[in-house]
Amino acid sequence: MASKQSFDENGTRIPPPSIDSAISVHSHEDDESRNLKCPSGHEAAIAEELAATERAETEDTSMTSKIFIRISLPSQLLEPVGNLEYWNFNDRPDYFACLADPDDPLERMLGVIRWWYSKDLKYVKGRLCKPYNSILGEQFYCHWDVSTPKFNVDGTIAKQTWISENKGVNEDALGKSIRVTCLNEQISHHPPVSAFFYNCEEKGVEARGIDHITVRFTGTSVKVGPGDENKGIYITLRSRDNEEYLLTHPWASVNGWLKANLYLTMSEHCVITCPKTGLKAILEYKDEKWLSKPRFVIEGKIFSYDSASDEITKLKYVPQDKLRATVDGSWRGQVKATRVDTKKECVLMDMNIIECIPKVVAPLEELGEFESRKIWYSVTSAIQAKDFSRATKAKIAIEEQQRQRSAERKAKGEEFEPVYFKVPVQEGKPELKPAGVEKVKGRAQ
Repeated sequence: MASKQSFDENGTRIPPPSIDSAISVHSHEDDESRNLKCPSGHEAAIAEELAATERAETEDTSMTSKIFIRISLPSQLLEPVGNLEYWNFNDRPDYFACLADPDDPLERMLGVIRWWYSKDLKYVKGRLCKPYNSILGEQFYCHWDVSTPKFNVDGTIAKQTWISENKGVNEDALGKSIRVTCLNEQISHHPPVSAFFYNCEEKGVEARGIDHITVRFTGTSVKVGPGDENKGIYITLRSRDNEEYLLTHPWASVNGWLKANLYLTMSEHCVITCPKTGLKAILEYKDEKWLSKPRFVIEGKIFSYDSASDEITKLKYVPQDKLRATVDGSWRGQVKATRVDTKKECVLMDMNIIECIPKVVAPLEELGEFESRKIWYSVTSAIQAKDFSRATKAKIAIEEQQRQRSAERKAKGEEFEPVYFKVPVQEGKPELKPAGVEKVKGRAQ
């Protein structure tokens, strides 16, 4: 049963208490870019052996978090991939690259909403899994080479818009290739916090934010939401006079534990604000009925607002005379939008007919010491060989090396310093160090 939510008289949600922990979702589309195929039919032994080493990483978390980590996860939930590679909001980097293209501010907001829903494509096309917990200082870089998407009036894409380095140029990927880059780094271990930065240098589009999640237990489900450090995703359109959008996160629920058939539902809402254009969007995820089949329904409104005084977070409080467009549909199916001025409905996107675009990552021999695939290679290769005893020993060795580094820093009176991101992070909006700027632009060339 869904937990009750509290709102003040203006419709602003009062945040609920939460605790730290994690569970993730992975799309099989990433398997092609990793060239690491997850073996089918994991033996239950891996769940028992690797779960034991997970416990050592959570010694200072709350008791409830420990209980969650100590659960023997079903073998099909384990995935041989690092957390930083696992979590990614850019399932459709081509949608990201074109955010600044429209001259109409309302169309730009609709483009941001399209990209927002596309980031959940992994939930639609993939399955629930658990990655390796990131170690402090772990890094992940990737890029995508895409072309500007061409949308039909029904929301379908007129042509394929990505280029695979493994397969060469797709026969439908006509037009100029545009590079989108991704940089992630684990900047804190207690609590576990990572920073991310996406960049399309040619189009002048960037996004950044903090990954920090919390967990609530509601009887028959596990609810995952943003932690205290996570303020949302910040998108900046440099080519539009640094127009900035802030997108807040809803809550996700992992359901189906009693029947051992796990699936994901979303609840509460996402709020998107753009002070420069004076446009705001509220996207609600409708509550699912406990005993009914989930419908994954969404409803939203775009309206004009005053950034200095507006605090509306519920659709029923949106003034009718400020309404600019409405959004409806299913976050697992079609998402439609209707502009108030034209009264014409269009399909923003159809999740049924699009796929996640694979990440492109450098070969293992070219990766640095702290890059995710290099760190976890010994564990991943052992899991894929179904040598679970070796996988456990390799994972313990990685964790022991991490503890030794921590002890050495403590003995020297040194604090950990991220390589690519500045700390502390203000308002959940990470800033790149010079090394981070160089890394991102190097990938963009």
